[in-house]
Amino acid sequence: MRIDLGSTQTFHHVQLDWESAYGKAYQIQTSNDGTNWTTVYTTTTGDGNFDDLAITGTGATSHVRTARGTTFGYSLFDFGIYS
Repeated sequence: MRIDLGSTQTFHHVQLDWESAYGKAYQIQTSNDGTNWTTVYTTTTGDGNFDDLAITGTGATSHVRTARGTTFGYSLFDFGIYS
């Protein structure tokens, strides 16, 4: 999932609200140009539910790259980025 922040922003908090088809392993990455990415968070132990992450990043675009936690792919109800 990729979210365009419209301009370069600094954030300090990310929330992920997973559906039952969740990401077990995922990274949150930022980019200023949509080509070169910086990983600001990585986990391999995602359990679905609600992830409330105190992480800091800067970029014009934020991206979640994920590996399936179930056989049904993956799905987010909500993805929030907060300064």
